[in-house]
Amino acid sequence: MLYIWKTQYILIEERLYTPELGVYRSFGIMAVRRVPHRRQCGAYVRDISTNRAFTAKLAKRCNREGLSLIHFRDFITDALGC
Repeated sequence: MLYIWKTQYILIEERLYTPELGVYRSFGIMAVRRVPHRRQCGAYVRDISTNRAFTAKLAKRCNREGLSLIHFRDFITDALGC
Protein backbone atom coordinates (compact mmCIF):
# COMPACT_ATOMS: atom_id res chain seq x y z
CA MET A 1 0.00 0.00 0.00
CA LEU A 2 1.29 3.46 -0.90
CA TYR A 3 1.08 6.21 1.71
CA ILE A 4 1.48 9.90 0.94
CA TRP A 5 3.20 11.56 3.86
CA LYS A 6 1.63 14.98 4.05
CA THR A 7 3.44 17.57 6.13
CA GLN A 8 1.40 19.91 8.30
CA TYR A 9 2.93 23.03 9.81
CA ILE A 10 1.74 23.86 13.33
CA LEU A 11 2.20 27.04 15.36
CA ILE A 12 3.87 26.36 18.72
CA GLU A 13 3.94 28.76 21.66
CA GLU A 14 6.74 28.60 24.21
CA ARG A 15 7.89 30.46 27.27
CA LEU A 16 11.64 30.96 26.98
CA TYR A 17 14.29 32.58 29.13
CA THR A 18 17.46 34.53 28.46
CA PRO A 19 19.49 36.41 31.08
CA GLU A 20 19.16 39.62 29.05
CA LEU A 21 15.34 39.48 28.61
CA GLY A 22 14.17 37.22 31.39
CA VAL A 23 11.10 35.13 30.60
CA TYR A 24 9.38 35.89 27.30
CA ARG A 25 6.75 34.36 25.04
CA SER A 26 7.89 33.21 21.63
CA PHE A 27 6.42 31.30 18.71
CA GLY A 28 7.85 28.64 16.48
CA ILE A 29 6.61 26.25 13.82
CA MET A 30 6.67 22.47 13.95
CA ALA A 31 6.52 20.42 10.76
CA VAL A 32 4.50 17.30 11.51
CA ARG A 33 4.38 14.40 9.10
CA ARG A 34 1.37 12.14 9.16
CA VAL A 35 2.56 8.60 8.78
CA PRO A 36 0.37 5.51 9.11
CA HIS A 37 -1.38 5.52 12.52
CA ARG A 38 0.66 8.35 14.06
CA ARG A 39 2.31 11.75 13.65
CA GLN A 40 6.04 12.31 13.46
CA CYS A 41 7.93 15.56 14.02
CA GLY A 42 9.84 16.25 10.83
CA ALA A 43 11.45 19.51 11.94
CA TYR A 44 10.96 22.26 14.48
CA VAL A 45 12.10 25.86 14.26
CA ARG A 46 11.69 27.56 17.60
CA ASP A 47 11.84 31.19 18.65
CA ILE A 48 10.96 32.58 15.21
CA SER A 49 9.21 35.65 16.59
CA THR A 50 7.42 37.08 19.60
CA ASN A 51 4.68 38.15 17.18
CA ARG A 52 2.01 35.43 17.14
CA ALA A 53 0.20 36.75 14.07
CA PHE A 54 3.40 36.89 12.02
CA THR A 55 4.39 33.34 12.90
CA ALA A 56 0.85 32.00 12.37
CA LYS A 57 0.82 33.61 8.93
CA LEU A 58 4.07 31.82 8.06
CA ALA A 59 2.65 28.46 9.18
CA LYS A 60 -0.53 29.06 7.21
CA ARG A 61 1.46 29.89 4.09
CA CYS A 62 3.53 26.70 4.47
CA ASN A 63 0.31 24.67 4.64
CA ARG A 64 -1.41 26.50 1.81
CA GLU A 65 1.55 26.15 -0.54
CA GLY A 66 2.24 22.53 0.45
CA LEU A 67 5.81 23.41 1.36
CA SER A 68 8.19 20.46 1.14
CA LEU A 69 9.96 19.65 4.37
CA ILE A 70 13.36 20.00 2.68
CA HIS A 71 12.65 23.71 2.05
CA PHE A 72 11.23 24.48 5.52
CA ARG A 73 14.32 26.00 7.17
CA ASP A 74 15.23 28.01 4.07
CA PHE A 75 11.67 29.39 3.94
CA ILE A 76 11.90 30.57 7.56
CA THR A 77 15.35 32.09 6.99
CA ASP A 78 14.09 33.97 3.92
CA ALA A 79 10.96 35.15 5.74
CA LEU A 80 13.11 36.62 8.51
CA GLY A 81 15.42 38.30 6.03
CA CYS A 82 18.51 36.53 7.37
